[in-house]
Amino acid sequence: MKKISAIAAALLLAGAAQAQAPKPELYGEVGYSFITIDAGGTDLEPGLLRGLVGWNVHPYLAVEGMLATGVKDDNTFGVKTKVSNAYGVYLKPKYDFGNGFEVFGRLGYVHTKIKSSFGNESGSDSDGDVSYGVGVSYSFNKQWYGALDYTSYYNKDSVKATGVTLGVGYRF
Repeated sequence: MKKISAIAAALLLAGAAQAQAPKPELYGEVGYSFITIDAGGTDLEPGLLRGLVGWNVHPYLAVEGMLATGVKDDNTFGVKTKVSNAYGVYLKPKYDFGNGFEVFGRLGYVHTKIKSSFGNESGSDSDGDVSYGVGVSYSFNKQWYGALDYTSYYNKDSVKATGVTLGVGYRF
């Protein structure tokens, strides 16, 4: 009976040790976003500097905060358009293939402020929407990685904002 109890206790301890998730990992990422804003058939192409801070809560899921600012204005038909700022939060399901490559999705909410000017006239507007995307990353080593993703930031009221971002990240 003592042998059975010892074996059962050992199996329980082994199962508990295996069930423990790895220590959560924080990471930061910065990238340049090539944005296309389709506003009623007119394509605007401002550029963004985007930063992400993430926390791996599970091997297959992370939570991210995003902050971006405009670094390239669009000038179409004499109208200067700039993304002043954008911020949001994401859930990031992911899968690591073990060879340095990881695929991921993003689902969250983003709020964006855009400024436009024409001559002496100017105005701004801000709004938020559901945001989603897909991407791939490659680990150069344990800390550094590169990432490429496609994200839909906004899609309502006949305005659609999407972008491709090329970034580099660091795991803490």
